[in-house]
Amino acid sequence: MTVRWTNRLVGFGLGIAALTAAPAQAASITVINPSFEALPTGGLAGGNCGTGCSFSTTAIPGWINSGGTNGQFQPGSSSGTHTYFDYIPDGSLTVAYTNGGSISQTLGATAVAGRTYTLTTDFGVRHDLPNPGSITLTIGLANIVATGAIPAGGGWSTYTATYTATGADAGGAIRITLDSPGGQGDFDHVQLSGSTVPEPASWGLMLVGFGMVGIAARGRHRTALTA
Repeated sequence: MTVRWTNRLVGFGLGIAALTAAPAQAASITVINPSFEALPTGGLAGGNCGTGCSFSTTAIPGWINSGGTNGQFQPGSSSGTHTYFDYIPDGSLTVAYTNGGSISQTLGATAVAGRTYTLTTDFGVRHDLPNPGSITLTIGLANIVATGAIPAGGGWSTYTATYTATGADAGGAIRITLDSPGGQGDFDHVQLSGSTVPEPASWGLMLVGFGMVGIAARGRHRTALTA
């Protein structure tokens, strides 16, 4: 009877531990106007850049412009050929650009210790210009520069920044900065996710489960000595 009860206790304890130790899942964090399709009042008034091409030099809805000339850009095409890009990511018409400045957004969420944040952003290089831009994710006190393969002219590449927040970052701001200190930088499809952190109650259940396994193991040891 003792062995049977001990086996049941081990099984029950392992079951609790397994249920509470499920791997963390990533949850999307809201970025306002992530693909820059929401246009400023009056639309994109700039022209003279080719067939179907237009741009703005005003603030991007949901984002803050700083320094340089920044705005939204619909590359279009010229004489049936793609002058600036071969395509636009995620099937959209509009991208963000900055000439010697930066575009940033401070999100509504704040940093949570132990949560792993992942930022992905499409980074474009025009046919006619190099792209010296950069993408930075700020989590609390940490600034993480996204990395990726530099695309060929006319193409795009997804850049990624990943960071696990520490206790020192907890409660701090989460900010995304798209920057180009020199020539034009082009950006699209900004996405941020964060891994879910187990609730305190889940940690408590996990500890109970492993505690039951430990008690059962000690019981088995005593039984073996008695035998």
